[in-house]
Amino acid sequence: MRRARFAAIPAAAAAAVLAFPAAAQAAVITQPFAADSGDSCRYGSTDGTLGWQYGSASPLPTAGVAVSGKLADRPLPTDPAATCGDDGYSSTVTFVAYAGNVEVGRQSRTADNTTTSFSFVLGAGSNSTGVNRVVVQVCRNPVVTLPPSYCGKAVTYLAPPVA
Repeated sequence: MRRARFAAIPAAAAAAVLAFPAAAQAAVITQPFAADSGDSCRYGSTDGTLGWQYGSASPLPTAGVAVSGKLADRPLPTDPAATCGDDGYSSTVTFVAYAGNVEVGRQSRTADNTTTSFSFVLGAGSNSTGVNRVVVQVCRNPVVTLPPSYCGKAVTYLAPPVA
């Protein structure tokens, strides 16, 4: 009787894995990100998390990268009057996902004197070898007049190693 009970444990575990395959497949490693427009006032800034999603066959390649965060463009309604006056520009953050040197996903979000939240997945479902890096950059563009536009430094985030 005792052996029968112990023999049932591995069978129950196998049944649980078959019943809930997503739990056995998905592994997500979360990494914070941040970038700004590079100007002295930091008119445009973004921050949040990158969720590197790994598939079931192997820790590599990634199945995609979940991006979640916010973009702020100054002046915000809560800013003191002396901080970063309205300069007539909006801020745009761009996220580009790469598999090697090939672009496999791109998303942008824009804010003008406000904060914008975002959440999306880059590189999911692409016929690639997996996302190995994401480049984040904040640029400022005139709202009414013609360019010039300018951008802060592009920040590169590499897929984290799987231990």
